[in-house]
Formats: sequence, structure tokens, C-alpha cells
Amino acid sequence: MADYKILYYEVYEFPQCPTDSGRYYGKTPVLEQAETVIRNAKENGKLLFMKAVCSDGKKRFMF
Repeated sequence: MADYKILYYEVYEFPQCPTDSGRYYGKTPVLEQAETVIRNAKENGKLLFMKAVCSDGKKRFMF
């Protein structure tokens, strides 16, 4: 069992160049809301991804 808790999710745009960071898009405490934003953006041709911000201070990629 993990010894951290997910506090919220941050959504980012995929970077144009692989060496760049993704541009911040928004955040939400609800996983389903983040997934809906990403799905709707994909339908409109925009690629987004999310990171889970955790109580241990780390950000974990979510796919």
C-alpha cells in the first residue's frame, strides 16, 4: 500500500519539443473531471496529460 495520498490532479498540454516541459492547463481534485477535460481536448485535436500531486511532495504522471 502506498504511503501517500493524492491531493489533486494537474493537467498539462504536451510540449511542442520533447525537451520542453508541458504547459500548465489547470487542476482539479476530481480524477473523473481531469479525465473528461483530457478526453474533450483530444476530440478537439489538443493533447493533454495529467500529473497526480501527492501528499509526499511528489508529482506522478498519470496516463
